[in-house]
Amino acid sequence: MAELTVRRSAAWLPVLGLGFALAAPAQREAAQAPRPLGNKEAADLLLSIVKPDYPAVARVNYIEGPVQMALVVGEDGRVRRVHVLHGNPLLAASALSAVRAWLYKPFLTAAGPQPFSTQVKVSFSLREKDLEHSPSAPERDLAAAVKPPEVVGRPSGAAAAEAIRLQVLVGEDGRAIDTTLLSGPPAMLPSAEISVSQWQFRPARWGNLTVPWYLDVDVPVEGSGQLKAWSPLLKP
Repeated sequence: MAELTVRRSAAWLPVLGLGFALAAPAQREAAQAPRPLGNKEAADLLLSIVKPDYPAVARVNYIEGPVQMALVVGEDGRVRRVHVLHGNPLLAASALSAVRAWLYKPFLTAAGPQPFSTQVKVSFSLREKDLEHSPSAPERDLAAAVKPPEVVGRPSGAAAAEAIRLQVLVGEDGRAIDTTLLSGPPAMLPSAEISVSQWQFRPARWGNLTVPWYLDVDVPVEGSGQLKAWSPLLKP
């Protein structure tokens, strides 16, 4: 299992685990379902790791902990899709940015290179002396101090018969950088992601600073539920 610890003002630890299959972005890879790989297989293929930055707002608010992500790696060893399974939004945005730049050896099979899926856990940890004056509930205190993001614009179009509910990770620039299905048919998720990628958000604010944060939204979708296009979200 791949491990790396950075001993500065913060440390992070990536752990590769068993993943799940997601659609691949390239037309050729879409025909091949990514093969789920376990700990040793995925770790053995890892060539280079980009270390995530420890967000300054997270540090001063004593925020630490793991970010669990699912990813799909293409036939060329490049990360094609990353999705946050759970994690604080400040840490999740930083981890997403870093993991998208990780590089793997191609996963070779008897039929040639094949995309694969796995999970990665990136843990952010403050030094002990940084936690001496930590509040008892830093996550709660930060949430109380953050003004959450808002939807400020979305493309107009014909009314849809159905809607699904998503949790959107809105970046500091007001763009959706990740989505999680909260309710509704999973087959409609790709269409909803395409729609949300065109929405405009007012990013969350902590004081005068914009910060990444989660927002739950209802997204109208066409009722067919067919996978018609690869979502532009979550690409490197």
